[in-house]
Amino acid sequence: MKVIMCLFCIIFLVACNGKKTMTRDADGINETIPKDTITELLSIAGVPDSVLTTKQLETKKKINVLLEERLKVIDNHFVLQAEPHDFEEAGLSKYYHQILKKSFEELNHLVDSLGIQDLEEKYKNGSLEDGFTLYSNENEVK
Repeated sequence: MKVIMCLFCIIFLVACNGKKTMTRDADGINETIPKDTITELLSIAGVPDSVLTTKQLETKKKINVLLEERLKVIDNHFVLQAEPHDFEEAGLSKYYHQILKKSFEELNHLVDSLGIQDLEEKYKNGSLEDGFTLYSNENEVK
């Protein structure tokens, strides 16, 4: 299973709301996520680089660079060590912070429910570009 694909699937479900904005409660704060931010993120989710525009490739690269720097595994859970201003400084929407933070919370619940172990080792052996093998009983494919 690829972590990035899982994230974008979650984002896709959020985007299916069909409203101009979406209100979600994260950590007790009501955050309105503009539809164009969700649309932008969905436009690069699971799409091969060969069909993305230059702008979409730049956005994808900015997200990957930020996640490589700020996504850690602590106590067998993904932890996003970034704040909204980090996304803005990277030239991205600040709303990506709330979307990705919620996505990683849901992914951590999945990791727990599937009994996945050695998450940190599996994360080190994968990449945001190539994906990750999370199941303990799978052979690592390079």
